[in-house]
Amino acid sequence: MTTPRWICKTCGWIYDETTGDPDSGLAPGTRFEDIPEDWSCPLCGVTKADFITLEEYAAQRAASGPKPRPRRARGQVGGEDAVVIIGSGIAGWTVAERLRERDPDRPITLITADDGCIYPKPALSMAIRQGRSADDLVEQSGPNKAEALGITLQANTRVMGIKPADRRLLTAKGNVKYGQLVLALGANQRRRAFEGDAADDILRVNDLVSYRRMREKLNLRPMHVTLIGAGLIGVEFAEDLHAGGHQVTLLDLGDQLLGRLAPQPIASRLLAALQPQGVDFRPGVSLASLDREGDRYRATLTHGGTLETDLVISAMGLVPNIELAKKAGLAVNRGILADPADMRSSDPHVFAVGDCAEVDGRSYFYIEPIKRQAEAIAAALCGQSAPFEHRPTAIRVKTTSLALSLCPPDLSVADLGGWHLSTKQGGSCRMDFLVHGKLAGYALSGVEAAHAMDLYEEICGKKATELTPYKPLS
Repeated sequence: MTTPRWICKTCGWIYDETTGDPDSGLAPGTRFEDIPEDWSCPLCGVTKADFITLEEYAAQRAASGPKPRPRRARGQVGGEDAVVIIGSGIAGWTVAERLRERDPDRPITLITADDGCIYPKPALSMAIRQGRSADDLVEQSGPNKAEALGITLQANTRVMGIKPADRRLLTAKGNVKYGQLVLALGANQRRRAFEGDAADDILRVNDLVSYRRMREKLNLRPMHVTLIGAGLIGVEFAEDLHAGGHQVTLLDLGDQLLGRLAPQPIASRLLAALQPQGVDFRPGVSLASLDREGDRYRATLTHGGTLETDLVISAMGLVPNIELAKKAGLAVNRGILADPADMRSSDPHVFAVGDCAEVDGRSYFYIEPIKRQAEAIAAALCGQSAPFEHRPTAIRVKTTSLALSLCPPDLSVADLGGWHLSTKQGGSCRMDFLVHGKLAGYALSGVEAAHAMDLYEEICGKKATELTPYKPLS
């Protein structure tokens, strides 16, 4: 008899009763029915109610009926009536999925600089303690995904320019025509100019290729790893690296973990949970230079001190990739400016989605809003309307040593209120951000984190079943 498996309807994470979810306290063999109601998906943070069995999932897919094979489904790259998508992250593939659901006949081409494989990007910062290699994270190959959707995949192809006037792309493999263009260009790790002869050896882990390179180095032996940046990704990697048997030094120019995402009392509780594991947090300091010293490195810090280390990883935040759009003359700011009505850029034939897009002064580096952006684009391409709606950002931090759920106040109200302690007991704490007495944000640790969805509902003024907590992509 096959062991039942359950799939998250939001992000596709699968719960297997055989393996359980040890990081969340569910031992192997734990039946899904016996999982506590306050358990949440390790990747996107939705509740148990948002899971269905794989059999139910397959039945729902089959019930939609066989879709006709679209014209020029394979082989033809682009075309005057084709939708061309640049980028094979969750943003690019979700646009392809949503468009194909609405239009079984539209020719679609997806162009990507990598192989286009499907993998859960949020898992990059929790895969070491799970013992998962880069290959283990791959859920589906790019060609298989393209075949399933009936689209053309042009993999391992770099786009060098966009010519909006004649709707044409310049690629390393030739020109590609498009009817409509979707830019799913993603974001890169923020870069700083470090001194030293080993500055180019600093890793920036933001995709499967860079994760593979990091694992190849870490597999050599237990190492000392220096992380630059103690924000969301920095603290998640710090705990994950320690769980993999490595020493970790965490540097940040700020004076606390998680920066502006969390109030100081919550950040202090996280630090108290990480320090016994041996994570060495050094506030107010960053890397100045990195030099080779035998088979190791000498890291010189901004306050003049030094430390010996084996690997340096940058986790200083994300910067939207806008250069391609900027050179093409599209309106850009921090990201590619997009209209929330349909995610259309300043060119009516070009759309932007995901990390590279900017909507009303905001960028969204999270799964749930990116999927809604993709829905807005797919609707617009079919002459329909599904506007993208701004919602507060709810974050479930993937630290097993201390459960954390955060919803920072929106920038529009951040200067109008302040943090207030609501409950405090041991490692558990609830803090509310109040604006004129109204809840506009929260920070929860320990058992208090289980109340995140109720508070999120209060902030948004909608039923919790209508909302999905956001999950960072990296």
